[in-house]
Amino acid sequence: MINIFLLMTNMTIEVFLIGGEETIQLKKALARLLYSKKIDQSKISQILKLSQPQVSNYCKSKDSIPKNITGIAQKISKKILKENNINFQTCISFSEKTLDGHFFIAEKNEILTDENSKILDNLKQAFYNIKEKKLSGFIPEVKINIAMSKNNPKGPEDIASFLNGLIISEDKITSYNSIRFGKSKHLSSIIMKHKNNLDFKAIMNIAYSKEIEKTNLAIGFLTKDFELKNSKKKYDLLIHKGDFGIEPCAYILGNDAVDVTNKLLKIVGEKN
Repeated sequence: MINIFLLMTNMTIEVFLIGGEETIQLKKALARLLYSKKIDQSKISQILKLSQPQVSNYCKSKDSIPKNITGIAQKISKKILKENNINFQTCISFSEKTLDGHFFIAEKNEILTDENSKILDNLKQAFYNIKEKKLSGFIPEVKINIAMSKNNPKGPEDIASFLNGLIISEDKITSYNSIRFGKSKHLSSIIMKHKNNLDFKAIMNIAYSKEIEKTNLAIGFLTKDFELKNSKKKYDLLIHKGDFGIEPCAYILGNDAVDVTNKLLKIVGEKN
């Protein structure tokens, strides 16, 4: 996965190609640099297409950032400070096609609108929230994944997830391949089925066990056809006890992907 950062001034367009996992680090470095130059956090929020709380967290962060990312951030920040009228945009590409041997071409649903960008950033933050956490007993036989939808999704193409699920080693989530829209058929189907009768935008599948039912979170149950057995509007956890060829599973619901992983950590903490 490649992120393409387009830095557009009155006269030129400059392109920076960044690895997908380095996106957050670059924006974090930019937020720090601009803030150190007395740029208001509200202005940084507008420039980087981030929420103000996110900018505040980035400015306070003490995380180490690789030198190559810091170097790119310094180049971009100088451009931003120099130009009165500047537009900082991103798009994303998974295609190997090239234009004149230089630029990647993105599919239509891969263009990073403000909403798409926030979803991808939130999914990445969710991954780091649970990376290297011990999840023994919560990992299903099928791939564990998180999906997050746009507002009012019309179909799977409006729902992003980790391509081929999260990568697990020794009961810990260690990495992921990329984040794509329209790839998690199962989680997307649950979001689409219940988007009008449940209040949630993100979902994560984990292994089911009787212990999970002891959680303090609000629990609902699904029929074998994934219909709701209950009629409440808000649940934190939906349980499907399995059927022929279907593994018993629990689905954590949340306002966004980070919210979902926070609930997972709560469940893990309750068990331990």
